[in-house]
Amino acid sequence: MPDGRSYFWVAKTTAADGLGYLGPHKNFAVGLGCDLAHAHKLVYSTGVVLDDPSTEVPIGAGCKICNRTSCAQRAFPYLGGRVAVDENAGSSLPYSSTEQSV
Repeated sequence: MPDGRSYFWVAKTTAADGLGYLGPHKNFAVGLGCDLAHAHKLVYSTGVVLDDPSTEVPIGAGCKICNRTSCAQRAFPYLGGRVAVDENAGSSLPYSSTEQSV
């Protein structure tokens, strides 16, 4: 997390069929986390080396306020910068940004 604390997260998606052929489908995502100091008590941490920094995946508090520029999972651009658009270059990142603030 941006404040330097470490957590163990478990995430699950669920989906329910719609009512009828054209009925809307429901999709949900649930994420649960606990402080890394307590993760060894969870069955989901079995087989995970909790004290190995190479297994850590950095996350932010939310895409719009997270200033990590190299996040391939970004769903929204960072509000504190400008989105860089170059039609002649590709990127594996969903929102490339300039270092300029808005």
